[in-house]
Amino acid sequence: SHTELSDILFPTFGQSVLRSPNQSQPPQEGREEPQKLSKSSRRKDMLRSDDTDKGAKRTEHEDRFDRQLRLWGSHGQKFLESTHICALGSGATISEMLKNLVLPNISQFTIIDDATITEEDNGNNFFVSEDDIGKPRGQVVCANLLEMNPWDEKQQFGVRGHFINQSPEKAIAENIDAFKKFDIVVATEIHDKPMLQLSNFCYKHNIAFVLIRIHGLLGYIHWSMKEHCIEETHPSDEDVTDVYLHEDQLRIFPEYAKFVQSFDFKQIRKDPHHHRHVPWPAIVYHQLQEWKKKKDGATPKTWKEKSEFKQQIQAAALVYHEEMNFHEAVRNAHKACAKPTLTYELTKVLADDSAKKLTSNTKPFWFVIHGIIKFMEKDSQGFLPVCASIPDMTSLPEMYVKLQKLFRARERQDLDKITAHVNAALESVGKEKGSISTDYIDRIAKHIRTVSTVRCQKIETAYDAKQSNADDLNEIFSEWEEPKKWDVEADGPPPIQPKNIYWYFGMRAAERFRTKKGRYPGAGKEEDVGDDTKALTEIMTTMFKEYHIQSKIEPAICQEIVRFGAKEIHNTAAMVGGVASQMCLKLIVKQFTPFDNIFVFNGVHCTSNVYKF
Repeated sequence: SHTELSDILFPTFGQSVLRSPNQSQPPQEGREEPQKLSKSSRRKDMLRSDDTDKGAKRTEHEDRFDRQLRLWGSHGQKFLESTHICALGSGATISEMLKNLVLPNISQFTIIDDATITEEDNGNNFFVSEDDIGKPRGQVVCANLLEMNPWDEKQQFGVRGHFINQSPEKAIAENIDAFKKFDIVVATEIHDKPMLQLSNFCYKHNIAFVLIRIHGLLGYIHWSMKEHCIEETHPSDEDVTDVYLHEDQLRIFPEYAKFVQSFDFKQIRKDPHHHRHVPWPAIVYHQLQEWKKKKDGATPKTWKEKSEFKQQIQAAALVYHEEMNFHEAVRNAHKACAKPTLTYELTKVLADDSAKKLTSNTKPFWFVIHGIIKFMEKDSQGFLPVCASIPDMTSLPEMYVKLQKLFRARERQDLDKITAHVNAALESVGKEKGSISTDYIDRIAKHIRTVSTVRCQKIETAYDAKQSNADDLNEIFSEWEEPKKWDVEADGPPPIQPKNIYWYFGMRAAERFRTKKGRYPGAGKEEDVGDDTKALTEIMTTMFKEYHIQSKIEPAICQEIVRFGAKEIHNTAAMVGGVASQMCLKLIVKQFTPFDNIFVFNGVHCTSNVYKF
């Protein structure tokens, strides 16, 4: 399951915003008039359409957080500005991670750590200085982070930071219930036993728990949460737009059917300019009627028939290479031939028991999904609600505007019906009608085609060989990788480059070593290196036997981990901390899909992998 870093990260946030943070209208993508835009219009068109400026005077808050609101909208920013994250530790990785959350304006963070600043910290952590040596590390890091975005009482925005001078292990042992107030808990430098205790506690209360380990140029992130509902996945590799062009859809959307039927192509062909600007849904509809006349009412079903149908559309153009609307019609012809299919993730969400067995404790997300299911059963013959975010297309402005108005009006009708079903479900479990806001219902319903859920296993499952699946692990170890090109004659023996799953278990073995000896391998005296390597190899061998891993151990892995001595190198800390912060942002704003559930970074060979077990 090799994953490029670009698949894990999403575009970073920036500095300013064009709308009030109190606005929460759901996005309606697509512009109204697909014509040349003025400079000011182009600026607005860059925004998500729920972010358009309503004419109000821009505030300092809007100016500062502009780019990120374009990315996740005002509702995502609201989630961010009401989140409290807890960091166990204050080393370089945690500092880099918190920096990436302080800048976009997370509400609060709390650092729990009793470490004092050393020369080593001064060398790898940008948030401490030489003058700080001997001071409480968490306190200094907290103060320097807050300088980047302090709370402004006048403007009423900014970040609040807290520091508790206590070891994470002691905080867990003495008052684990205190962690209930946090939305996310991130841990580094913590022993396995208290880490597992806290991760189980967080899992029970559905609090996201993130574990980060750094060993020199290596690192991994392992997170868990009982259930995370993604309201907008923002897919970039698939088309989820639905133009409601199938005959069964047109039957329940008569206004749209009347629109596409209104085009008289015999007359339109006399005007080449008009012919080049007919919206492609009308072209596909009329060409499908011609096809059905020739085929006794049958629609194209096989690949051959669909190819012939596309050729028919192409032949209907006056000058095909000049008419982009006919190119669009050919490209989208399949949408009229078959009913739209649901994505795998959406199919799982609609079939989820959480949407069927509602209680007073059910999340609002599942009430809305329940309402959409009832809408599909009773109001739309099994189709999803109409979405006004129709794709851009070659068309005369007045035609596109008319089409968009039809979709917006029908979307509003469908959303009102879904809201009624949601309110009925709320009342059925003794909750007040309207206790879930219309804005929230609208947003989920408009993005229903891109919703998803993630349910992680407990971290304890990966740490307990009896609960782990040996077949899955051995499959990961045996995955094929492209051979590396190496000229032995010119460059000598090839360097070792084991799969990243080996490095992951090597780092896990180092934690067992610390539990046993009270320090990391390689962190003792120089003369202990040989003994540490031998002991670490024995621990890793034992782990492979416990997990029934059939692959052989690479001795060089243990040598490298001992050589690193569990040091936090700043570039690794920045990289892994950056990935962790982006993953936390995805959890906070409930948008984009986080990796599930282990990310391994190999800075030795500049590779990464995501594993799930």
